[in-house]
Amino acid sequence: MTNKKILLLAHCGEDFYKARIPFAKFLTENGYKVYVVVPEDNYTQIIRNEGLEVLTSRLERDNVNPVDLLKAIWNVRKFIQHNGIALTHSFKFVPNLINVFSNLFSGKKVVLHIAGLGIAFANNSLKYTIIRNIFRLLFFLQFIRADLVIIQNPDDYDDFLFKRKFRNKIKVVKGSGVNTTKFSPTEMPQRESKTRKLTFLCTTRLIWEKGIREMVEAFESLPASLTHNIQLNIIGEPDNKNPRTVSREYIDRYHSSNLIHFLGRQDNIQEFLQKSDIFILPSYYREGIPRSILEALSCGLPVITTNVPGCNLTVISGKNGLIIEPRSATEIASAIRNMLSRQNDWPEMGEFSRKLAIREFSENKIFSEIVKLYDL
Repeated sequence: MTNKKILLLAHCGEDFYKARIPFAKFLTENGYKVYVVVPEDNYTQIIRNEGLEVLTSRLERDNVNPVDLLKAIWNVRKFIQHNGIALTHSFKFVPNLINVFSNLFSGKKVVLHIAGLGIAFANNSLKYTIIRNIFRLLFFLQFIRADLVIIQNPDDYDDFLFKRKFRNKIKVVKGSGVNTTKFSPTEMPQRESKTRKLTFLCTTRLIWEKGIREMVEAFESLPASLTHNIQLNIIGEPDNKNPRTVSREYIDRYHSSNLIHFLGRQDNIQEFLQKSDIFILPSYYREGIPRSILEALSCGLPVITTNVPGCNLTVISGKNGLIIEPRSATEIASAIRNMLSRQNDWPEMGEFSRKLAIREFSENKIFSEIVKLYDL
């Protein structure tokens, strides 16, 4: 690209700051001028403090007001024209929609980033079947204008309408990258010596399709001979903008539990990972590749996860953890027992996880792949 002005478009300042700032910095370090469009929220000024020019808009994930959507499209289009933007790279569904309509007949390059297909592709009820088919149609319309579509796992490709028509536009880049320096292993204290409980950790948004209910049931089904020496820590908040959020009432049931701990929002995730023994995410949500698993791999943890798109790219079963079938408390309980019986293998599994993170999912590798795709 000769014109290196890039606009990054997202629907949540917090998500952009946590997941996209490293990519924005990478672009800047490689000679690009980076602009950002996000909603006005507590992270807007923090993003500006990173040296990025920010336009705020009404891009919020839960805003379905058509007037606000049209205003956002118009404002983004004006911003692109005024600043001479050459390429707009958007993340997730609503920003992708705005990207496409803002660039109709503009001659500018449009890059759509699909970080998983979401809840409609994980739930087979009549309501979600209808929503899924609407999404498929909207994806098709977006792809007509797009110059490049980035997906995070190859399984997503199979869910698109008329996918063969767009096969030259659709490229797989595995995940959003992980900072392998920040998320790195630490020497565990010599089991603090025999008094510390074995810790299973799950970090995720609290929606049912992440396997929360099945995971909790699995731990509760284990015999006392096992549960006296283990604990499950769950980090994350209910997603109140999602109709499938885990209820506060459900979480409060475990307030006094010695086995299951809902720890809420935490900002120092790497410290929790470094103090844990096993990472677990029994998701059946349609993930891209979960960032939480990549962070666990990078910290050198064995992983238990499910045979669903995205998750199944992070574990080679038996080498650095276990792949299990989704939606089954029985499968999860069996995996927990299996892992507890193989404690001597955990260091080797963790080493495999760490090497996999560096080889396949490091930020430098992923970001470099994306920038190469810009020039295709």
